[in-house]
Amino acid sequence: MGNSSGHIFISGIKHSGKTTFARLLAEERGWIFADADDLVLERIRPCSVREYYKNSGKAAFMEKEKDAVRDFIASGHGPFFLALGGGACDNDELMDLARKDGKIVYLAREEGQMLDVVMRHGCPAFLDPDDIQGSFHRLYVERDRKYRSYADLVVDLGPYADRMETLRMLSARLMEEGL
Repeated sequence: MGNSSGHIFISGIKHSGKTTFARLLAEERGWIFADADDLVLERIRPCSVREYYKNSGKAAFMEKEKDAVRDFIASGHGPFFLALGGGACDNDELMDLARKDGKIVYLAREEGQMLDVVMRHGCPAFLDPDDIQGSFHRLYVERDRKYRSYADLVVDLGPYADRMETLRMLSARLMEEGL
């Protein structure tokens, strides 16, 4: 599973550790780090990503995200780790772009670990405020299935009480797979 382009897309459900571990892996290797949400934010300021999604809708956000990632890739960066947004798996064009350009790594975590983390910043627009737990469950099941189908490598993170130990495990898994 070699990756001649040196482009690795870190995917996962919202707050699974994508940005944290993509940044740490990039630092460890001396590669470029980018976050899809930051790339989108550059295009939609002064709105936040959350405000833009809520006000403009999912389709408009997905188009911005795909365009931002496409332009980042086209700018000719050397090896990079790019953290995709938590809902990237719903954006087939974006995921196809990532698949064609590099390798997709899915950071999988248990559903039970995720809801509390997601809710720390309030109820996101993609959950039903009248059925938070039920809507998260449905979303988690669907996104987990999609991410697994797109992934070149699935890494089950579990609860990572020690971030650096988790980084060592993740880095070793990538090396084992030639990434």
